[in-house]
Amino acid sequence: MNPNLPWWEKLLRRIKQVLFFWKAERGVWVFDLDGPLMDTGVFYERALDEFSRELFKIFDGKFSVVKILDKQHDLDLGMMYDINPRTQKPYLLHKSRFPLSLVRCYKHFCKEADVKFDRKIAHKLSSIGKKVFCKEEYLKVIRPEVLPLFRFLKNLNEKIFILTKGDDEIQGDKRKALEKAGIMAYCDGFFVVPNHKNAKIKEIKRKNPALHYYCVGDTYKEDVEIGMRLWFFGIYTPYKYNWKERGKFNEIEYYRDKNRSVRCSSIAEISSWFNTIKGA
Repeated sequence: MNPNLPWWEKLLRRIKQVLFFWKAERGVWVFDLDGPLMDTGVFYERALDEFSRELFKIFDGKFSVVKILDKQHDLDLGMMYDINPRTQKPYLLHKSRFPLSLVRCYKHFCKEADVKFDRKIAHKLSSIGKKVFCKEEYLKVIRPEVLPLFRFLKNLNEKIFILTKGDDEIQGDKRKALEKAGIMAYCDGFFVVPNHKNAKIKEIKRKNPALHYYCVGDTYKEDVEIGMRLWFFGIYTPYKYNWKERGKFNEIEYYRDKNRSVRCSSIAEISSWFNTIKGA
């Protein structure tokens, strides 16, 4: 504090500090959903396996499964900012993008093999893509560590938020699964954003003064680093089915800020790590 300030301004600042700590929660946690809390990547792996085997048969083995999957991955990523003709907005994480990427992949290899595009086959491939949105199975892929971890944090008077990117309808179905599992009873908020998390993380921090802030996610740049820029401590939980970071885990670990983040193999490690840093 500046010693040259008048006494009344020093007193006012001290009162503001006391009020902040009196109102502040002990800690605020912002969790990503897909990956850390729900093993939803298995649905995509299953669909891609079926799709690649189907295309391999359609083209009589002319294209390898690896080549098919690499092309689909490139097309899917490239579609993120393509304009969806139905909404006149970028596809981003809209539920129509992934099934359509399978059709576009088939169309690509039709041209490469000089084979006529078959709409019946395209419809079948699109149906394979839509299988990833199997809301009846969402309850089964909630990680068993979630409920014990959330109970642990709540017992310490921590605040818990889930912030996820994706399609409102799809992510809403996942929220319903969390409610059935009793997990939402421990959450202070569930938010869905179409793409970037910056604004919502800022809003959560502004509305929830706390002594400590933590962000947990399986995509380093989009879940963890983005929070660290706002002075959250990052908890990175790499996920083998993360479609944006697959094959980059060693590179990410090399440049990860080790002073302001920690890497956990799963959220199951968070409670023991938290006890260690708090001297519990």
